[in-house]
Amino acid sequence: MLEIITQEHVILYIYNELDANMRPIVERAIASEPDLLKFYQKAVLLLSELDKINDEPSETTISILNEEARSNSFEVH
Repeated sequence: MLEIITQEHVILYIYNELDANMRPIVERAIASEPDLLKFYQKAVLLLSELDKINDEPSETTISILNEEARSNSFEVH
């Protein structure tokens, strides 16, 4: 049975969540189909860029937010 390899297969391959028997099939498809190779290269690059994202606020940001919170405290009547 001939299976069509899709971008979803490539994503599963990148995240190492593809069935072991499918890995060589996807590798051959990536090597032989320019569109899948291009998608694979872009996805790997994007993943490496995502790893660089700083998801923690800087100390300056925290200080500004804390100062703003203190200056706008609610008055209780």
